[in-house]
Amino acid sequence: MQDFLKFLISQLLTSPDQLVIEPAASAVYISVAPEDTGRVIGKHGIIISAIRTLVRAYCTLNHLSHSNLILKTDSDSSPQHPGPDQN
Repeated sequence: MQDFLKFLISQLLTSPDQLVIEPAASAVYISVAPEDTGRVIGKHGIIISAIRTLVRAYCTLNHLSHSNLILKTDSDSSPQHPGPDQN
């Protein structure tokens, strides 16, 4: 499944060499460069949702147990967006 994820996600990235895929017992953790986080998530989470759907289909077709797909972000480098009452 790592090769499948690498193929899917690396197409979206400006820095595909910084893609890290870490399988764990109940989840697969993905790390990307901070500037690529928005590209992987997409507007309203549409891209990451589509990737998760494709991973579920891949697991079903290959008789693998379904894993949660988690995008790890570095909270220090993620952009801060002001709330509705902050300007």
